[in-house]
Amino acid sequence: ARRYNISVRKFFFDQYDRASFEKLLAELRDEAFDGAVIATLFAEMVTPFARELDERGIPYVFVDSNIPECNQLAYFGTSSFDAGVVAARLLSDIVVGNIIHRGDGGSNQCRSREEGFRSYLREKGFRGQLHYAALRLDDEGYNREVLDELFLRHPAIAGAVTFNSTCYILAGYLAARRRTDVRLVGYDVIRRNGQMLGAGVVTALIAQRPEAQGYRGVMALCEWLVERRRPETTVNHMPIDILLKENIQYYKNNLI
Repeated sequence: ARRYNISVRKFFFDQYDRASFEKLLAELRDEAFDGAVIATLFAEMVTPFARELDERGIPYVFVDSNIPECNQLAYFGTSSFDAGVVAARLLSDIVVGNIIHRGDGGSNQCRSREEGFRSYLREKGFRGQLHYAALRLDDEGYNREVLDELFLRHPAIAGAVTFNSTCYILAGYLAARRRTDVRLVGYDVIRRNGQMLGAGVVTALIAQRPEAQGYRGVMALCEWLVERRRPETTVNHMPIDILLKENIQYYKNNLI
């Protein structure tokens, strides 16, 4: 953005706490800015905020997941639905780890991933079972009790998936119980997920190049604000990368 003489300010929220995003939006209503790049995890709050930006004549770009009914300048990110399909293709009887959000049942991105996941299983005539485990972000003892009971009642479970970036929680349990018979697929190359993949506990991580999403989002805003040049397409899907123990060392997620 330097070449356009535009400064970028970052505002953060807790992706597992709906109230923190609501508080952030309230703060942004008092801020002066010319454009916004918005992570759309909480779509039900992003949509009315986007309408406010429309009324103020402020352009905005979405990352993470798309909301087609809004008037975004562009979207940069993976097809969350297709990312769910990819997870399903990698996995038999499956445990789905749902991380309990504070004040919300989950993110827009996770819901879309799960829709893709279920769609693929239906299409392929999946005859196994999905077992849901409601896990807590910072309560290892509680999670251990829930998962111990689940695996005791359903010994045929051979696959596991989480649709957000916390597969390290399930991975930690599998490692502690020395369960090498369960294939675990998760999303996002955060440090703890990467460590579990490198250790062979996680079978595969599905990555979405978040740095590239942010970079391209800011550049699209700059080009519009300075040159009035629109992106060639509104929806710009990023590659869906499948990372394994053998190739994660070569994956440079910060390369734009």
